[in-house]
Amino acid sequence: MNKKQFLNTYKKIDSLNQERAENTQNRAIYRSEHDERLIKDFHYAKFQKNLHNAQQSNALKELLEKDNWNEEDTEKLLNSLR
Repeated sequence: MNKKQFLNTYKKIDSLNQERAENTQNRAIYRSEHDERLIKDFHYAKFQKNLHNAQQSNALKELLEKDNWNEEDTEKLLNSLR
């Protein structure tokens, strides 16, 4: 291979990389506005459920009031958040 062939090969690779970057930038995250609304509503409802469970959890309230935590307390916290 000579120098000219190397340069042409690099130019082709660069053009392929640019085409891929353009394709990924132009794609929409959601298929439609309806899908976007459904997904966002689902995540919001899931957040509200987790918030309600955290606020109603007696184990979590006890842990938050505790000053010094040990390993068991950390495990209780992780289990209460699951």
